[in-house]
Amino acid sequence: MKKILAMILILLFSLLIGSQAWASDTIKIGVPLSMTGPYTDTGDNYWKGIKMAVDEINENGGLLEKQVESVRFDAQEFAPERVMQGADYLCGKLKVDSVHAGWAGWGQDVRAYGKYTAPFFADDGSQTAVDVYRQDKIQYNNIFQLTDTGINQGQSMFNVLMALPYEYPNKKAVIITADDAWGTEVGDTLAKNFKEKGWKVAMHELVPYGTNQWGPLLTKIRKIKPAIIHVEIVSAQEVITFFRQFMRKPTNSILSYGYSLVPREVVDTMGKEADGLLGEVPTAMPTPKAPTPEAQAWLDKFQGIWDHLPQAGSWAAYSGVKAWATAVTAIGDEKKHEEVSNYIAANGYKGETGWWKWDEDHVMRAGGDVPIAHYQVQNGEMIAIFTDPPTKPYKDYKFQVPKWIKK
Repeated sequence: MKKILAMILILLFSLLIGSQAWASDTIKIGVPLSMTGPYTDTGDNYWKGIKMAVDEINENGGLLEKQVESVRFDAQEFAPERVMQGADYLCGKLKVDSVHAGWAGWGQDVRAYGKYTAPFFADDGSQTAVDVYRQDKIQYNNIFQLTDTGINQGQSMFNVLMALPYEYPNKKAVIITADDAWGTEVGDTLAKNFKEKGWKVAMHELVPYGTNQWGPLLTKIRKIKPAIIHVEIVSAQEVITFFRQFMRKPTNSILSYGYSLVPREVVDTMGKEADGLLGEVPTAMPTPKAPTPEAQAWLDKFQGIWDHLPQAGSWAAYSGVKAWATAVTAIGDEKKHEEVSNYIAANGYKGETGWWKWDEDHVMRAGGDVPIAHYQVQNGEMIAIFTDPPTKPYKDYKFQVPKWIKK
């Protein structure tokens, strides 16, 4: 009996040692993304970029000879308490060595993940998040934004709308946005720019997520007959239903969807029906032809894996993982979080289109090697027609007057 008990104890000890050895050969990263709720499609786009980066690292021997393991957490709709739960679970309990998010909470994420030391990459696009960071840059040294703010993105949308090779029938605009921080930031920026340019903002509406009956608003729009309608609601069903109900009796309006266009479900659902819609992606990989041979190789690989072109932050999220991995390799220890963050802030990351350089607020500002790409749906696919800044047409792709506009 004693021999049997001794053998059992030896076996248990061996298993314990084996599990510890396995754990030491793995680097965990946290991935808090929306897996349920209105931002699910955008969360899926981010996940595809993150998974692609992690798979590449592991297939090439890992990071510091260790495999990288992704631990997912459902951020749902970014309620402050849910964001904090994610930070406490991933960083507090699991002790992950970096966190890779998409949209993550418009400021509450900076507070939640700034309590810890693991480098945190988010795609908030929020001035609110930047303002929180500025409150304590030492405490929040581990926070890195993968995109410019909604204010600057809204300015970019306006720049491109004004640069289209198209003569507007009037100077009236309608703005419809979701009642969240992103929608408000973009909508207010557009409204300010239109007014400064001498345009009339004939309607500026905030609507809740879940709005699918657009009859009353469309009745008002058809009376206004605006030259531009901008809809900023980052949830597929809302913008799909708006477009289809608009098309029952369309006005001679350019329909600008901003970031609303890029959740993959929008184009997947409508295909060529969506031809003519405009949208934008910050820190984007322009498609269908990339700007550099390295970028084209990445684009081809992404499409080969996922069977569609990248959208809604896939490349930004991918680049965040690669920037972190590059810094860890340089430092030589994934546990030295502060040194890794300092390396990222000081050195940036050489990506497929050139250099990613974070500014003093740890924000990836649009421009240079990483501009904002503006798209139009043509033949059922998103085609880059402008990049900004600076505002210029992209390669040989041309803006097409939407089919619903009567000349």
